Amino acid sequence: MMVAKPSSFDFIYMFIFNTTFSVENKSISQWKDWMQRNFIPTFSDLLPDLEIKLFELMAVVHEDSTNFSCQIRCANPEELEIINKYSTILMDNLKGTFGDKCLHFSSILKEMELN
Repeated sequence: MMVAKPSSFDFIYMFIFNTTFSVENKSISQWKDWMQRNFIPTFSDLLPDLEIKLFELMAVVHEDSTNFSCQIRCANPEELEIINKYSTILMDNLKGTFGDKCLHFSSILKEMELN
């Protein structure tokens, strides 16, 4: 009997590593470029099965800055540990590049079953 290999659609995500960014409006274009050249490719190369999404927060409006959320979905604690390790390195690079023009914090979410 042949067992079908799960497709990428069968992949179950259990954790979200969320990083929220507050970016000065004047720096958004440069920040997006940094995300596309540094942040996203680092994780895509390290763990190709990750799902990475970028959102603009709509509920929080500031005159001089815009808030974004980058959510990295993964399946297990081992992947989460790798994401956390490399995120620390990348956030140090971000601070060196943008200083106070881009602030951030990260949080880890675990999916819950509603029973």
